[in-house]
Amino acid sequence: MPHTPPTAKPDVARAVDEVKRLLGEGRITQAVDILGAILPAAAEQHGEHSPVVRTLRKQYAATLMDDGQYRRALPELRRLADERAAEAGHADPQSLRFRHDAAQCLEQLGEPAAALAEYRALLPFYENQYVAGDPDMAHDIRRRIGLLLLALGDRPAAHDTLARLVHDVEHLHGPGHPLATEVRRTLEWLGQVRG
Repeated sequence: MPHTPPTAKPDVARAVDEVKRLLGEGRITQAVDILGAILPAAAEQHGEHSPVVRTLRKQYAATLMDDGQYRRALPELRRLADERAAEAGHADPQSLRFRHDAAQCLEQLGEPAAALAEYRALLPFYENQYVAGDPDMAHDIRRRIGLLLLALGDRPAAHDTLARLVHDVEHLHGPGHPLATEVRRTLEWLGQVRG
């Protein structure tokens, strides 16, 4: 029986250094390829749920998004969100961030109904000051909800959502806030289209 030499284990640390170098040079697609290739080896060496593998998965998902590979990023983000929620609860800020990124992927993939459902599920967490309590993130999510309603053809609901949003943004930040200005422009356009 022929003797096969043992295969060398992939060097996870060296791969991470190479990814950092490539990202620094703006070579995102190559960094994605290396991260995708090293993940199975890292999971084998350190354990599927180890901090090393979780960090690599986060970097992989973020790099996929940066590279516009939303279809590949989406399952990674969902997995990260689910794992984090299982450990720290559904209101965990990191889990919520992964879910938010997943909703952005759905938007980019042209799945407005799915993105809308995800943003609507996230919104209560960001509006609740005792949970995530981030009014600016809540405002961004409400803006996205309004735009998705518009994309889905529900102009009245989009108008109502955005009208309430501009009122709340002005109340919190004043009428000159960039988000208030942007939303007012959308509302003006909606008014012209409806009229």
